[in-house]
Amino acid sequence: MPFPRRWSIRRWLGSLALAVGLPLLVLLVALFVSQVRSDQSAARDEALRIARATAARMRDLHTDSLDLLERMAARPQIRELDPAACGAILEAADFDPQDENLFLFDPTGRILCAGTPHKLDPALSASTGRWIAEELRAGRLVPRMPVMRAVGNSWISVTSIPVSDSRGVPRAVIALMQVSEIVGKDTLPPNSTVTILDDRGTIVARSNHPELWNGRNVRDTTLGALALRQPEGRTDAVGLDGVSREYGFTYLPDVRWHIYAGIPTADVMRPVRRFLIEGLAGGVVIVALVTIIAMTLARRIARPINALARAADSLAAGKQATVSTTEGPREIALLAETFNEMVTTRLRSEHLIRESEGNLKMMSERLLAIEEEERIRIARELHDDLGQSLTALKMDVIGFLNAHEATPASAPVRDRIVRTLDATVTAVQRISAELRPPLLDDLGLIAAVESEARLFEERSGIECETSLPAEDELRVDEKTATTMYRIIQEALTNVSRHSDATRVELRVRRRGDELLLEIRDDGHGLTGAEIADPSSFGLIGMRERAAILGGSVHFEGVPGRGTIVSVRIPSPLAGSGT
Repeated sequence: MPFPRRWSIRRWLGSLALAVGLPLLVLLVALFVSQVRSDQSAARDEALRIARATAARMRDLHTDSLDLLERMAARPQIRELDPAACGAILEAADFDPQDENLFLFDPTGRILCAGTPHKLDPALSASTGRWIAEELRAGRLVPRMPVMRAVGNSWISVTSIPVSDSRGVPRAVIALMQVSEIVGKDTLPPNSTVTILDDRGTIVARSNHPELWNGRNVRDTTLGALALRQPEGRTDAVGLDGVSREYGFTYLPDVRWHIYAGIPTADVMRPVRRFLIEGLAGGVVIVALVTIIAMTLARRIARPINALARAADSLAAGKQATVSTTEGPREIALLAETFNEMVTTRLRSEHLIRESEGNLKMMSERLLAIEEEERIRIARELHDDLGQSLTALKMDVIGFLNAHEATPASAPVRDRIVRTLDATVTAVQRISAELRPPLLDDLGLIAAVESEARLFEERSGIECETSLPAEDELRVDEKTATTMYRIIQEALTNVSRHSDATRVELRVRRRGDELLLEIRDDGHGLTGAEIADPSSFGLIGMRERAAILGGSVHFEGVPGRGTIVSVRIPSPLAGSGT
């Protein structure tokens, strides 16, 4: 049907999006990007300033340490290794600040004497002296190069130089320990760090959690590789602890240390986020101006869409539903018309499918019933007519042969005639039993299944183990018994023809109002393609027989391990009143 000229949904929603979102988007993006770049640059500048200040402090500390050590090493009392005299000299040394101490060691690393500053913790001084002795003995203390060690919340810096006697022969080592401040008087933002690396990329000192990082090699990390490669620079990176920061780094050539400082990106972005929130607050004013327009547009679009949604929900619930609307954009009106046509087509198709399924089910049930009736009729005629005729013929032939004297030449022919008649009678009886076993009518399902299992073993040579209840425990009607027997017969035939099995397990049992059958073999196992093959008429026949009674058949094949056929058929106990 023709529709009046209208705006499309795209134009309706596009006009709303442009009116509200575009000015805000352009404004906020431009301001946000500008502010982010500015704040990141400022944070990197601050980090570089902190790194430079730390480098300058470390350089001054190292220069002062070497100056003091060289003056002390030039004194004769120390050069001659006089413990009493050197001890007095070291104790009288003018430590400034009073958090330093001097140690004199012999070549074996034994402490000859040490100073006693007034403000330094004696225990800290003693433990540091022992540590210096261990470093000396291990050869890890490089003359004139500082080393640092974390002790509690303090950093201890140690610098040493050799002491030579009057002849210039190195006789001892004098070492200066100092309590150092990595950060100094700079106030770092929370989670900011200052890290010192040596030329090998090993962490010499770190402001945060030194016990976790001191001595760890970070040469292969992105930040470590960048700091080692360039003497100075700025960057943003994820730190060793997984926190993103803005970094500045520099190089201290006097001691070959790389120093970098990092300020958390989250702290840098906090003012930007505040700025963004303020921008959004300003955008609310713009949104308020178009709210009335937006509500009007939304109402005109929402009504027909809601009608379509309600109709779709009703259709999903199995109820007939159509939509009648002339509101909203032309696409919605077209969608409603298409929806109505779809509903009509679907209802018509569902009716045809249900009718076809019912007809097919009735036809299948009728064909199976006719097949069973025909089997019974043929079996009866074979047994009653052909069987009796063959028996009479056999008696007449035997009587005829007995009435004539046998000769040596005719004896083999006589025997062959009798054997042929016996085999024919047996074949007729076997065919008759396969078409409709008399045991099924005379003794019931269990006896018929046991007989079928024995015949299966005799014909195929495959062992068949059965687990069957007593006949009175099943008490099924004739239709159920016939269905179960035919499914078992078809399953065993498939095993004999296709499975290459050596053993079959057949189990029948009742569970409540269900009759359960399981046939398991140890053959090559059905594949998924074989189970789904539409030309597998044997499998299809088993499914159809079970479905007629409201039951189901499930096939499960494991390659190389066999196949399991599971059958469930509703079957209340006969006479139970259920």
